[in-house]
Amino acid sequence: MLKDSFKALANPTRVDILTLLSEAGKNSVKSNTGRQGELSVCKIVDSISLSPSTISHHLNVLKKSGLVKARKDKQWIYYSINRNTIDKIKDYLTQL
Repeated sequence: MLKDSFKALANPTRVDILTLLSEAGKNSVKSNTGRQGELSVCKIVDSISLSPSTISHHLNVLKKSGLVKARKDKQWIYYSINRNTIDKIKDYLTQL
């Protein structure tokens, strides 16, 4: 699983998406449903100048690698950082 996470992190756009999600969690940004640290694809597209389908592709890679979690609410999907995976990566890197 860590191998997939590192592969996902090799793409600058995915790092930008993770940074946005991290800032959403730190700055108490709430999604339309009032949940802290979540962003919809629309909010991410507003911040990154790529098409919604490209952003969705990158989010799918991040989700498969375990770096982000997705929550569906009606027709919207909200993404947030998966802290468990981030903690595993940090632990791994500190042991090197």
